[in-house]
Amino acid sequence: MGEIVLALVGKELKFCESTSESTSGARTQVKVSRNKKTKLPTKNVVYRSGLFINDFLEMQKFSSEAQKICSELNLEEIWKLMAQKLEKNGNSNVDIGDIADLLDLKNSPHLIAALYLHINENPMFFSLNKNNLVIHSHETVEATEAKQRKAKREYRDEVELADAITNKSIPPNLTDHQLQLLDHLKNFVVLGESYTRSAKAIDLIKNITAGSQGDLQKTGFKILETAGLFNLDIPYELETLKIHTVFPEEIAKEAKRMAFPDQNWEDLSDLPTYTIDDESTLDKDDAFSLDENGNRIWIHIAAASTVIAKDSIFDLEAKYRKSSVYLPEITIPMLPKEISENIASLNPNKKRLCLSLVLDLDEKSNIVKSNFVKTFINTDQSFTYESADLIFDNSKHKLHKIFSKLQKFTKSHSTDREIRGAQIFNKPDAMIKIGEEGKVSVSMSSPNSPSQKLISELMIVYNVKMAEFFSTNRIPALYRYQPESQILPPKEKSDLLNWYRASKHMRPAKISIDSDVHSGLGVDLYCQSTSPIRRFSDLCLQRQAIEYIESNTHSYENEELSNIGFESEIRVKEIRRYESKRKKYWLLKYLSQEFLVAQSSTPLSATVLENQPERTAVIELTEYPIRGRCLLPQKYKPGSLCELKLNGVDLWEQTVQFSLV
Repeated sequence: MGEIVLALVGKELKFCESTSESTSGARTQVKVSRNKKTKLPTKNVVYRSGLFINDFLEMQKFSSEAQKICSELNLEEIWKLMAQKLEKNGNSNVDIGDIADLLDLKNSPHLIAALYLHINENPMFFSLNKNNLVIHSHETVEATEAKQRKAKREYRDEVELADAITNKSIPPNLTDHQLQLLDHLKNFVVLGESYTRSAKAIDLIKNITAGSQGDLQKTGFKILETAGLFNLDIPYELETLKIHTVFPEEIAKEAKRMAFPDQNWEDLSDLPTYTIDDESTLDKDDAFSLDENGNRIWIHIAAASTVIAKDSIFDLEAKYRKSSVYLPEITIPMLPKEISENIASLNPNKKRLCLSLVLDLDEKSNIVKSNFVKTFINTDQSFTYESADLIFDNSKHKLHKIFSKLQKFTKSHSTDREIRGAQIFNKPDAMIKIGEEGKVSVSMSSPNSPSQKLISELMIVYNVKMAEFFSTNRIPALYRYQPESQILPPKEKSDLLNWYRASKHMRPAKISIDSDVHSGLGVDLYCQSTSPIRRFSDLCLQRQAIEYIESNTHSYENEELSNIGFESEIRVKEIRRYESKRKKYWLLKYLSQEFLVAQSSTPLSATVLENQPERTAVIELTEYPIRGRCLLPQKYKPGSLCELKLNGVDLWEQTVQFSLV
């Protein structure tokens, strides 16, 4: 035989049958169902009915009667009467019996239990606080009513928004709560469950899609895209990566006031000097010269560190950003455009400061002497890679001899590196342009562009010599090294296959204040210092070198450089991954436009990279840097070509579906 009680089981107020108490009385055993017992703190017993039962069915009957009374109760009038006494004596505790006496109902254990249930479920006028019954003040009731009205209004907003999205008829004048819900949904689509209010977004998704499971983030994207509220063309993840597209107002204003620094450096303005860059490049940070005898090469790097003082507002901003960001749809410079595209950029017919490397060559194009010199130059002409390539092909061009002499040197240097184990691959790059209404055009650079190879090798030479300069003079520096790789497979005819296999075997390059071999480049020492306009670590190393040249001192000690290198390595990898992701997005959109939307039947040529039995083959398109998987017969071996049909593109997943033609 046990007593009918009301007790808090977990957070729920439930009817139970009290069967026993511990010796100390601190814990009570109760029966919560016919076959289930539990022990709970005695203080959790809110009400003892005084009724003892022999059968659990009797408790269920008691519960039903109490629940019926509970559903019919309205305590507002009782509260008004009792609230008057509260105002007089200031005592907020009340007795459940007093409430029962004021009701025009028969006082009974059923009524008392019903009152507890009602107050627990509807704590508008009264509430339970540690088994005490508390009457609420007028202010508390008004606040609770306002909260309930707001909850009802917001629920109505949510239902109406879900219906509007489902019917693709978003009203122009959304409520503040509806706008907030859409923000939650957009942030969840971009950030996933790392978004702090993701629960709100998930609830909305489930309301719209009738309890959808699976990839809710993708479902949210589909909902927003269908309603015209989300466009993958917009790089939303810039916010996730905390990449600011605009500079703080103070920095922007100060950049406009900045003047070209006047330095008494070696004047090379009469030396014919040239730049070669992509067509879209506005921040030109490297140039080159060759004296008239052809035995002295100058490699010029924009002296951005002379323009940007250490710990200045520009330096601190560059330290935060770590690198410029180059997306097909937007370029976000590390330094304000007034600096990166003007004062520091090696634009034609402009006097610019440089930290230049001078190389004296012998008749066989070997370096016999090298030195770093602080100079100011005047770029005579800027070329694109395409226009520079034409000079190599035209023996009558006035610059053909100069370019060919430089090419002889860079080819010799590249060959030496290959002998020392350098891995050199000719991979074309995609140039993506986005026109009106998201129309994409793609052009591929030549994998054998002589001007690209020339500039690439000149930058390697500069960085090797800078690393040697730091090491020889024991100047704290950041070196880039790459441990010896596993034994690489023999090279095949296909450059795509060679790169694919090598990338799986080569160990990643790392940054350290300790120098070591860079096996991938085939050099003993290497650092990155040729992009001071675009990379913060390069800016720091250039500052370090210039200060040593000027005063035999340095700006950074090892500990500070180590921190810069560690932070930069992590951040720059994040940025490069995102750049690759956006590039792939636009390439896939291009394929979708050209082949799916246009319903083109033109097959796509692809190189097989892997084709193992009972697996889909790994392929890469020969015209565009897109990899995918496709079912292929075993006769298609790695390195062989195949013709594919494009069946589908998923821009959210960034996947592509092919089938063999």
